[in-house]
Amino acid sequence: PTWPVLRSYTQRQLARIALPLGGIGTGTVSLGGRGNLQDWEVMNRPAKGYNGGQALFVLYARAEGQPAVVRALEGVLQPPYDGAMGARAAYHGVPRFRQCAFHSAYPLAQVTLADPAVPLQIRLEAFNPLIPADPERSGLPVAVLRYVLHNPGTTPVAASVCGTLRNFIGADGQAGAPSGNANIFRAGAGLRGLFLSSTGVDPAAEQWGTLALATTAENTSHCCAWPSASWSGALLRFWDDLSADGRLDDSASSDDAPIGSLAAETIIPAGETRALTFLLAWHMPNRRTWTPAEPGACGCGGGDCGCSSDALGNWYTHAYADAWEAAERIAAELPELEAQTVRFVRA
Repeated sequence: PTWPVLRSYTQRQLARIALPLGGIGTGTVSLGGRGNLQDWEVMNRPAKGYNGGQALFVLYARAEGQPAVVRALEGVLQPPYDGAMGARAAYHGVPRFRQCAFHSAYPLAQVTLADPAVPLQIRLEAFNPLIPADPERSGLPVAVLRYVLHNPGTTPVAASVCGTLRNFIGADGQAGAPSGNANIFRAGAGLRGLFLSSTGVDPAAEQWGTLALATTAENTSHCCAWPSASWSGALLRFWDDLSADGRLDDSASSDDAPIGSLAAETIIPAGETRALTFLLAWHMPNRRTWTPAEPGACGCGGGDCGCSSDALGNWYTHAYADAWEAAERIAAELPELEAQTVRFVRA
């Protein structure tokens, strides 16, 4: 169904907005104004500004008889360009779309992207299910990202959308560190993608759990781990690999927080539109509650500050064994979940 829009944002406004994606009581990751993912708050605590997932979605597009074009599926970066190497954003050196607008009606977000050098017009549709009076289906640990690709030209375009995610299990933005993390490829009923887990992080830690980056597309390729390289060598190898033919070659890495990529492919005939859907799911079961030894003692949020912690858990984790099972079951119900969410927003 066509999504409603309550407000649109452009230009400088894009630098100061973000829409949280994630079910009630599950944590969220936010969609930034230029189409980026930021504020990774899926590990049982607030984490505004934390970019643990270092997500990147990239378009490969090759019009018949023309050279391929590769762009990050984001609007251009905006100042201030502070931080390491002169930029604050991850992957700051890659090309992005020149034109970008953000359209919102929570929990529905749309980002439109266009560029004179790209033979496709892009609309990202991102949401999480939200259905009043249905707490179970309103509390799903997922962000749905659908890239709608329109070909306004007169020749077919071969396209891939490639999602990249760092396995940051073990780090929540304040404490912990990845250890022994690994990514594997899985293919299930109607879903293909990467399952992210850890054998080195304490299974009782708040920062322990699993992640999944998956797509409903049938034609895919993947790289479970970018090869280790100094400076930006790993990013360059990934970019060159995808740019060659829109597909990925798998590789291995010894990193404790490996970066994995998943590409979905399609052909868009002249004048037609195709969509590629991705699901980002998480399963972090060890939420704790902090009880002060005396009033006001928990100002530091736990740790050695006079607080005791008790296991509280997350309700959503009782429904799924891990993030992959969550993604698989949610994907099977996605059309109905979307229809009910849009119905609520329209009302």
